[in-house]
Amino acid sequence: MVITNGNMGVDIMETDKVKVSREIILEKTLALVDERDGIRNVTLRDIAKEVGCAHTNLYNYFGSLEDIFWEALGKVLNKLMEFSISGLSTESDPEESVNHILSRFMDFSMDHPGWYRLIWLDSLSGKPSPEVEAVLEAPAAGFTELIRTAKDELTPEQALSIGNVMLCYLHGELCIWLNDRSFLKDRQQVRQKIQDNLRSLYKLLIL
Repeated sequence: MVITNGNMGVDIMETDKVKVSREIILEKTLALVDERDGIRNVTLRDIAKEVGCAHTNLYNYFGSLEDIFWEALGKVLNKLMEFSISGLSTESDPEESVNHILSRFMDFSMDHPGWYRLIWLDSLSGKPSPEVEAVLEAPAAGFTELIRTAKDELTPEQALSIGNVMLCYLHGELCIWLNDRSFLKDRQQVRQKIQDNLRSLYKLLIL
């Protein structure tokens, strides 16, 4: 039986008294990805088991497992962006704003390595939906605009280049940490080293 929520415009299917919706499927998928450190050990049947329905019922909402992963990626990237800007003061200068966002970005990634791998490392076939594509483009655009506020003479291209360098450095350090290749084993020491280097990079690149 399908129940239509008139307020939200969302179809919810009741299967043996278990409610199934796109949102529930994505929430269960992200919980599994977080728990299992990425998508490699997450199957359609695993997701269906967590939802509480037959795996064939998931096809009422998504065309394939890859489609679920793409939509989950968009959802968790939004979570990352919201977490990164949480607590950001509108009165902070650009440098402090950049440091705040990157620090929060780092904490989110270290707390959820499986989600980090889904966003940046795990290979997905097929194509994301236009809605997910828009989400994928948003972080770089927002970060570039923030960097541009630091110096009036910066062109969009220069600001984008500065942002790319800083984010690539951060991604490299996070990959080393998440794969247990860091010489520093204490998380706080690693965070401090990365944060200090990001501050130095910013000052050098913004000149």
